[in-house]
Amino acid sequence: MARQNSKSRKYAKKAIEILKQIITKYPSGIGEVSTIGDEARAWLERSVQIVRENVKHIWFPGGKPKWFETLRISRNDTSHQLDFSDDHTFGNLCSKFFSNVDDMLNDLQGIVPKIKTESKKKRKFENFASPKAFGSESDRKQLVDAMEDMASPVEPTDIKIEFLQNDYAKIAEKTLSEVLAHDNVKDYIQSHEGVSENIQTDILDWLQQTNETLEKEDPFFEEALFVAQQKKLSAIDVANDLSREQSNIEAHYRQLPSISDSQRGKIAPSNLDFKFYSAEFAKQQKKTGKISTSVQWKSMEQLEVLRRNFIGDMERNFVDRKHKWEQERIDEMRRKFLEDLYKRIQNFKCLEKLLSPFINDLGRLWDLSAGVFETSGFEILERFAKILEQDQSLQELAEILGKQSRAQSVFEKELRDEVVVKSEWHPQNAYRGEIKGICYSNDISTVLPSELALMKNPATKKLFQLRFAQKQLMSFDFQRKVQRTREETIQEEFSIEKKEPKGPIIICVDASGSMHGTPENIAKTVTFALSKIAIEEERKCYLISFSTGIETLDLSDFKKGESLQKLVHFLEMSFNGGTDASPALQHAVEMLQTDGYKNADVLMISDFVMGSLPNNLVDSINAEKEKNTEFYSLVIGTSGNQSTIDCFNHNWQYDTADPHASRHLVEQLHSIKTRKIETGEEQNADE
Repeated sequence: MARQNSKSRKYAKKAIEILKQIITKYPSGIGEVSTIGDEARAWLERSVQIVRENVKHIWFPGGKPKWFETLRISRNDTSHQLDFSDDHTFGNLCSKFFSNVDDMLNDLQGIVPKIKTESKKKRKFENFASPKAFGSESDRKQLVDAMEDMASPVEPTDIKIEFLQNDYAKIAEKTLSEVLAHDNVKDYIQSHEGVSENIQTDILDWLQQTNETLEKEDPFFEEALFVAQQKKLSAIDVANDLSREQSNIEAHYRQLPSISDSQRGKIAPSNLDFKFYSAEFAKQQKKTGKISTSVQWKSMEQLEVLRRNFIGDMERNFVDRKHKWEQERIDEMRRKFLEDLYKRIQNFKCLEKLLSPFINDLGRLWDLSAGVFETSGFEILERFAKILEQDQSLQELAEILGKQSRAQSVFEKELRDEVVVKSEWHPQNAYRGEIKGICYSNDISTVLPSELALMKNPATKKLFQLRFAQKQLMSFDFQRKVQRTREETIQEEFSIEKKEPKGPIIICVDASGSMHGTPENIAKTVTFALSKIAIEEERKCYLISFSTGIETLDLSDFKKGESLQKLVHFLEMSFNGGTDASPALQHAVEMLQTDGYKNADVLMISDFVMGSLPNNLVDSINAEKEKNTEFYSLVIGTSGNQSTIDCFNHNWQYDTADPHASRHLVEQLHSIKTRKIETGEEQNADE
């Protein structure tokens, strides 16, 4: 049984539409196949193929139906046919297909209500959205499928899943169409299925919120009740109300509930002409000359006509004004929604650009565009990304770290087999070969027919004999040699670069108060850069921030948004407190004993305004150095404790008071890389 997927219902509906087209065109099937023209045959064969391609993507709750295999076989039998000149083949297709077409249609129509969308938000909409606004459950499913097909159409794309013609379906179609036409959104979501899904669910959520807002704000509630009450009155009751004196007419005007000035806005007051209907009803009164408390009427039939017209005009006037208000309010809310949605899409693109190394499935993290990223998250990440982009020294610092850097590549010899293909010409005896041109000869078997005609004519027979003797008869020239290939295998020696996977990185960042300002920006930027590089190169990266205590964060795990938000929190936090590097370095040494970080390199970013390290910690660091673990330091400023700095293998200086500090740092980095390259070459030479 095929696995249910989010597109099953769309494929089923498209298959149903094609089957209906076939049944409409051939309600009784195909009788005599010889009467079906080539164009009709091609259309039918193509339609059967499309049905099959759609059906194979559909999840059947009770397993595949019996006709599924028949459809597959008939499709395969005809899929490679160039035409249907063979009546037997085409007749066999028609026989198998039309004998099952009713079952196909019934089964597909039966499973459509059973197929549920994978999206929880869409299922919630289908099950619980207001029936008054969005129709039945079937109507709501149709809306979901139509939106999906518009955003991410499946084959055949020329058959659309139509939007129903209710108010909110029309609004959904207009809104989604406008979104897809905005700033290449349609092309973007084709490669970002998760973004497409979230845009659709956001529109569905907005539609429900809009409906709730309109019901809550409805300024026509009392007028709607008044109209409903008027519809219940008889013609005589209405006539009695409207056939009174002018003062009473004015009072009746006031009885009609209207929108208060505070609520009115652009809503016009009712323009129903009470005076006209009052006069018309008055004309229907009988003037008897007798004093009577009851009014006599000329024609009850005419009275009823006036009542229907009056109630109809009142209701149309009410509905028109309410509809105009709703449209204006919906347009206002839609503009605000689209403005927010476009901003969110733009934020998401920014998120993708900044964080794509961290997260593989960005489309499923649409909610990250809210929360911390809705306020300062994007700005924080973008700010440090720009600093990194503009500062070459920090880029190179991040790239050089890691146990297996490019400067430490090892070259080894390798023999490779190379196959050489050579062409040779071989004669073929007793083989006329292929014609390659015309030549002169006296070979009767190859002479052109025009030359042989000379011999048949007595007047030209001697000319033929002369040309035969001189070998001047025009003849076909044949190629009697054939080209054959021969393979030879030769061995060639190559030098290849052997690289081992780059090692993990442990970053110790000084978050004390003395790092406030430029040192803090440098530390955060390097941390951000190393996080991105580590994820891109599939290397583990572990952050230890320290002042008087330590905080840790595994920067390698960004499958969930939690770690990403922690990184943002680290980048936006203010550095303060005292400085104690010992707990951070001790924790780093402990991490080096774990399986995931045995081959890690350690980087400490600090101004090194701190005390000396304990002797036992220095001994632990030296023991790790003997295991080829590299300890790097980025010293910010010139006031650091030299004894602590000397515990590291490689030390880089970044003097914040030097306007050329970045350039000097680059020079330091290049000198270390150059020494590594030279050392590697010397080692290779010794070997």
